[in-house]
Amino acid sequence: MTRQLASSDSQSIRSRRLAMAMAGLALVLGLLFTGAGVFLVNNTFQSQAREHFDRLADRVQTDVQDRLNAPLRGLRGAAGVYAASNSVERAEFRAYVQFSELGRDFPGVRGFGFMARVLREDLDRFVAAERADEEPAFAVTAMPGTPSTSNAPDLYVVKFMEPQARNQSALGLDVGADPVRREAIERAVATGEPTLTRKTTLVQDQQQSPGWVYLLPVYRTGGDPSTPAQRQALLTGVLFAPMLVSEVLQGAAEAAQGQADFELFDAEPLNAQTLVYGLDGHLAAGRDTPVPDHGAGRLFSSSRPVLAGGRTLTLRVSSTPAFEAEAASLMPALLGLSGVLLSLLLALCIWLLGSSRARALSVAQRMTLDLAHEQQRLLSIVEGTNVGTWEWNVQTGETRFDERWAAITGHTLDEMLPLNIQTWRALTHPGDLLHADGLLKQHFAGRTPYFDCEVRLRHKEGRWIWVLSRGRVCAWVGDRQPALMAGTLMDITERQTAQLALRNSEEHFRQLFETSLECILQTRPDGQVLNANAAACALFGMSVEELRERGRGGLVDPGDTRLQALLDERQREGKARGELRMLRGDGTAFECELSSSIFLDSSNAPCANIVLRDITARKLSEARIARLNAELEQRVGRRTAQLEASNRDLQEFAHSVAHDLRQPFIAIGGFSGLLERRVTDDRARHYINRIKAGVRQAGELTEALLALANLSRVQLRVQAVDLSAIAHSVMDSLQLEEPARARRIRIQEGLVVQADAMLLRVVMQELLGNAWKFTSRQTHTEISFGLQPAPAAGTQAVYVVSDNGEGFDMAHVDKLFRSFQRLHAPQDFPGVGVGLANIQRIIARHGGQIWAESARGAGARFFFTLGGPGM
Repeated sequence: MTRQLASSDSQSIRSRRLAMAMAGLALVLGLLFTGAGVFLVNNTFQSQAREHFDRLADRVQTDVQDRLNAPLRGLRGAAGVYAASNSVERAEFRAYVQFSELGRDFPGVRGFGFMARVLREDLDRFVAAERADEEPAFAVTAMPGTPSTSNAPDLYVVKFMEPQARNQSALGLDVGADPVRREAIERAVATGEPTLTRKTTLVQDQQQSPGWVYLLPVYRTGGDPSTPAQRQALLTGVLFAPMLVSEVLQGAAEAAQGQADFELFDAEPLNAQTLVYGLDGHLAAGRDTPVPDHGAGRLFSSSRPVLAGGRTLTLRVSSTPAFEAEAASLMPALLGLSGVLLSLLLALCIWLLGSSRARALSVAQRMTLDLAHEQQRLLSIVEGTNVGTWEWNVQTGETRFDERWAAITGHTLDEMLPLNIQTWRALTHPGDLLHADGLLKQHFAGRTPYFDCEVRLRHKEGRWIWVLSRGRVCAWVGDRQPALMAGTLMDITERQTAQLALRNSEEHFRQLFETSLECILQTRPDGQVLNANAAACALFGMSVEELRERGRGGLVDPGDTRLQALLDERQREGKARGELRMLRGDGTAFECELSSSIFLDSSNAPCANIVLRDITARKLSEARIARLNAELEQRVGRRTAQLEASNRDLQEFAHSVAHDLRQPFIAIGGFSGLLERRVTDDRARHYINRIKAGVRQAGELTEALLALANLSRVQLRVQAVDLSAIAHSVMDSLQLEEPARARRIRIQEGLVVQADAMLLRVVMQELLGNAWKFTSRQTHTEISFGLQPAPAAGTQAVYVVSDNGEGFDMAHVDKLFRSFQRLHAPQDFPGVGVGLANIQRIIARHGGQIWAESARGAGARFFFTLGGPGM
């Protein structure tokens, strides 16, 4: 016995020593493996972060280069238009640009244009041709910031620029006056390749931000542009696209998503003068100052070339704090800490296992047999119920789930490892945890025999599922403390969803039925009233019980034959809509609009919902409005017919009188001329001259009367009319009649309106002709036409024709625009007094007004408008 005890003690001592040795060896190996793992993981994360940054920088470089070269597609398309046509007109170029989606396909591009190379001696002919081509106000101007005079033998003038509305300031610019642009233009013409200018500012940009101009030369087809000289000789012009760097690269900045910061430089060296774009604006260096290496304080930085328009730009990309924060990982530190803890835990476990191996093995074998027996019994039960099972060590938090439990949540057991009570809590809806914890406390306290709880769990697909978790404590420790708990899990999503939908539907219908302003009745197909809301009771003046007693037969007017048709329609279609005459509780009838539909109640018996609306007032209003409309239409018809007949008679009478009087006056004038040849007496000749003068005056009056009659028949054809061009044309014709008269004519340029061109020419001929006529006695004629400054924004534009002629007395201004009224004697100034009356009618047809200001001997000013603001 003693030897057995000694042998046992000796084996115990050896076991303890071996356990300690094994524990020490496990600790040393664990620490070595932990250090190696931390080193490898840290290097792996650094390498992955570098690869990620390189891919990000490649994307930024590609995106920036693609965005800078995007305008070239539009320029090549425009070059194709020139190649397919001998002469590209303004409308063709506008149509091409309008067809392009500038905002979508060419972000940052302010438009597409065409500049023509014009020799200085051909400049006047070029300007005249452009003015004749739908641009009457075309003029060649110098680039802002360049000298107004230049000694260059040729000019590069912007001929087209679309969209014209936001590029009007660029039209007619001599781009060749700018040294930066001329250098790029000459390089593009000499090489025949697309060319990008150096950094410059655009005339369309009020902020004066950095920009570029993309250039593409266009040559005449049929030639051989092999050498620079041949290309210069065959040059048609240069297509160009101005673009704003900040807008072009805005999309690239968005694509970086805060992970990368980049700057773009126009040339070497990298300083503030060559910087064209900085994403975060941190480069606040002065001019000619080298840009600080912003990447020095960053984790990664890279400089890359960007090719655009025959030039090589420099793109510098660096990582941002957001990128570095994302790239940083606590994994190496956590791995090291975990490795140390696991090594210590492993060493402790080995020592514990070694010191109590025999006892632990015996206990483990016995517990294993008991657990296997219990698991087999539970598995047999669970397989028949198709539910998941779970076990929970309440003291340690360890849990065990079966495959069915994991499958209910859409996972596998391997995906859910390691398992503990936090696995359950992480999957449970936060709003259900408090309820579940309360039920657990009640079960632990012995107030409930089972834990029975319905909660929501998050499915692997991200949706919430309803489950029923049931279980009980099967082992206790200490002073009635739960040790082990087991139970089942059942998926009840479909049942819970159906119950929730039913409750929501019932609640929504109840609230709608009770609070609706519309009258609602629920009836049986036989006419029995089941229920009515408050609005229906108020409409009929009865309570719900009274409505049920009367039924349909007591609510519908027996004399209304429309009821049966509505019932038949509802029976056939399941719903019906129409109008009926109903009876209130006091017996008064009222018109009602109703809508009815069939539904099944909880016992599958057919019922009907009827929605009613009192339309008595509407019916009375409709009848009254119909009577008033009929009377009004009759009155308007009679008045319109009378007015049209009166106007038609007046027009026909005026036209007939004017036309029929022309022939007698022509005969009188002709015979007066024949008689003049035969008469030699001076007094007789004087009388004949008086007769001829009267005939001429009568003829002029007849022509004026005929023009007045025809004026109302002219149909307006509204289009863009250049009033300045018309004024120049009229004054040129008048000056040809009296070239020797001393004169000063001032006409404001660029006055374009929307009106009838023929009628406005009549207006300008009359007003300028009167000004020319009434200044004939002056030693020096002064006539002006222009736009009077508007007093406020949004008011009508006022046009003014002024002269220094005879003028008139404002006391007689009311006769000025009357037909056949004159303010001067016929022997002083010729005319019949109908011209101003005609132009008043013309301006009135355009929605405008005309008035005059004058004084005797101080000239006259005639003002007129043409409708809305800006016309």
